[in-house]
Amino acid sequence: AEAQADVEQAQAFGVSAVPTYVLAEKYALPGAQSVEVFSAALQQVWDELNPTPLQTLGAEGEACGVDGCD
Repeated sequence: AEAQADVEQAQAFGVSAVPTYVLAEKYALPGAQSVEVFSAALQQVWDELNPTPLQTLGAEGEACGVDGCD
């Protein structure tokens, strides 16, 4: 039953090669890949799933909140 579910999921992703690695249900790495390709793909997925927070540039200026300005 579990194996059949895996086959159905692979078909839904359009997998046509073995091995195929599916990353984040968004990218596929079909067949044998080099370490460099694998590493780059993993880094891309990591960066997409873990975005860098905004960095504040310059000094903090005055701002108003929902309760008005101070």
